Amino acid sequence: MFIGHYGPALAGKTIAKAVPLWVYFLAVQFVDVLWGVFVANGIEHVRIVPGFTEANPLDLYDMPITHSLPGALGWSVLAGLVWALVSPKQKRIGGIAIALAVFSHWILDLIVHVPDLELWPGGLRVGFGLWNNYPVALAVEFGVLLAGFALYLRVTEAKGLIGRIWPWVFMALLALAEYANHTTPVPDDFTTAGYMGTITFLVIAALAAICDLTRRTR
Repeated sequence: MFIGHYGPALAGKTIAKAVPLWVYFLAVQFVDVLWGVFVANGIEHVRIVPGFTEANPLDLYDMPITHSLPGALGWSVLAGLVWALVSPKQKRIGGIAIALAVFSHWILDLIVHVPDLELWPGGLRVGFGLWNNYPVALAVEFGVLLAGFALYLRVTEAKGLIGRIWPWVFMALLALAEYANHTTPVPDDFTTAGYMGTITFLVIAALAAICDLTRRTR
């Protein structure tokens, strides 16, 4: 899953309004940001298998640190604690919201991944395999994203013209990113691919920050 992960990020504003949207956007992709760095440095591993699923050719056979259930829970708790320690506002509820945002990544991955998510390191692998039916997987991605977007619009308002326009432009850019993600060949160099993925998530979070600058919570 790619852009569908941003549905919970957008919905996060309904839980803790003090948390900036860009923080939620980083939170929901936090484990993939780490995964990109780990793959680039040979800590976790992936291989290209043409036709592995309808959605992509990636066999994600070794990612226990970022995508096992204990790993996801651990990163979620850590992210929530960091917010609670450093934030001047909504320490408790903000920390909970960020922890939930980070863990939402594993839940949504469970829906689309083939069984490659370990319930414990070296243990049973799970995944409902929706990537084997890409049109349905894509519909789920957009459904989750748009549900979060609707909630975000309900709890925020524009400061001016840009604030009214930018969220829709942002959604269009995310749709283009999904298209590019599905149609662009995966680089054979996993160092490049890992860092490209991480940079992509950081750029999208920066674009989310424009919403923070041009909109406010109600």
